[in-house]
Amino acid sequence: MINNLKTKSLDMPSDRWHPNRRVVIGSTVSSIAAAVAGCVDDADGGDTDDTDTDMDDSTDDGDSTDDELESEQLNSPTEFPDAEECAVCEMVTQDHPEWNAQLATTDGTRVYFCSSGCMLAYYADPEHFDGEDEPVENVWVTDYETGELIDGQECYYVRVTDADHVDDIMMMNPTPFADRDDAEALIDDLNDEFDVEYDYETDVITFDEFDMELAMTYRGRFFESNGDDGHDHG
Repeated sequence: MINNLKTKSLDMPSDRWHPNRRVVIGSTVSSIAAAVAGCVDDADGGDTDDTDTDMDDSTDDGDSTDDELESEQLNSPTEFPDAEECAVCEMVTQDHPEWNAQLATTDGTRVYFCSSGCMLAYYADPEHFDGEDEPVENVWVTDYETGELIDGQECYYVRVTDADHVDDIMMMNPTPFADRDDAEALIDDLNDEFDVEYDYETDVITFDEFDMELAMTYRGRFFESNGDDGHDHG
């Protein structure tokens, strides 16, 4: 079995917006008189538009910043919540950090998985797993080489076709790598160890090739209607 994982790390967004506060203290009699005059003007229906405008501007700025924060958060992976179950197989994701995956949809929904294979199944048919058919904004998978979460839409996957070839969770997964060279190195190792013929051109794939046919290869039993819940993870 081949497995050479390290501990993964997450980059979490931490920017926060803090409005500046300004305090003006008047100490002269003329300043007090001006303040009183201002109060009288307000009581007589004087100009209060400036105050309202300032408040509206402040609210607008806050909303804009919140939108920016939300957009930034969709561009980064998050910690896997305590006891969070995989959206496909219901295994607890935190129990398998060396294989985890997650995705974010354009409406802000975050979905967590035990592995890249379960992420693939959900991506192919989210409604089958009680998800919404929303466009995917970002995907993260765990690099087999480094154990870190990487961009799942920009990385490379080895199309592993035998459960005995990688000591893998859920028997088999498309095995992710940030670098194509590392993916090809795994192919070399598998060919040498198992006397098989994985090919660089056909067995190193990208996220663009994820479809229902590939999902059936890795998680076909979860799409069957025979009542098999797929919890035999051996």
